[in-house]
Amino acid sequence: MERARMQSPGSSEGLVAGNLKDSVRTYERALIIDSLRVNGNDKRKVSKLLGISLSSLYRKLRELSIEDLEEGHEGEHATEFTSAMS
Repeated sequence: MERARMQSPGSSEGLVAGNLKDSVRTYERALIIDSLRVNGNDKRKVSKLLGISLSSLYRKLRELSIEDLEEGHEGEHATEFTSAMS
């Protein structure tokens, strides 16, 4: 199956559209990682920022295989995501 290229609003770079479930999971994972990185891994603050309960955040961390962030590990992916969304 050929993947369509979609333009992100305000961006000259295209995003690859594929399976919706996988795309949502990828976006959600990157958003949570970026939020954790920006907020010093403060899960209470991130849960409020994202509008979900703390228990829901912990569930998503397990489901999306996100561990405590260490400098230069998960943060690199989040930075790439942020750059792509700009």
